[in-house]
Amino acid sequence: MSNDIIPLTMCSAVVTLDQYVPGWTLADFIGDAKPGPRRYEHYVRFNTPFSNIPLVHAGIAGFDIDNRDTGRLGLAVEDINREGFKLVIRTWMHTRVYQVEVSWLAIGNA
Repeated sequence: MSNDIIPLTMCSAVVTLDQYVPGWTLADFIGDAKPGPRRYEHYVRFNTPFSNIPLVHAGIAGFDIDNRDTGRLGLAVEDINREGFKLVIRTWMHTRVYQVEVSWLAIGNA
């Protein structure tokens, strides 16, 4: 067993995504049609790349959803690499999402 100590690096932030960013379709009104899932992707780039692929944790810190329908909201982290990762926000049916705040934390080797 080795007693080597491997230094870790952490970085974190809160990202606010809303209906004013290009490509946001989560607030679109669908009408009477039964719409499928809708998603918005946002790439987060680390200020300094990690030396390996870090562990990334993300959570919804806040949201603004239209009150005329059930609040349906999902969050995922995809495509993690040394330079960054992709946040994916999902909704479905008639839910209209106007804003989502996401808090994230990345931990990896320095």
